[in-house]
Amino acid sequence: MELPTTYLRGLHATNRELLSARPDAPVVPEAPPRPPYLRLSLARTLYRVSAAIAPAGRRPEALFR
Repeated sequence: MELPTTYLRGLHATNRELLSARPDAPVVPEAPPRPPYLRLSLARTLYRVSAAIAPAGRRPEALFR
């Protein structure tokens, strides 16, 4: 099972190398960096806590305006 998978991955990598050297090859932009998972989960948790202790009827964002 591993041999066909390895062969196909090698073939794909070789084709990609050869086709990327062509003058009409498409330019693919780099993906924007993602924020770290820990920072994102901490931000969500802090927002939920601030929403829980905010005055009734007000969003947490409204407190900082």
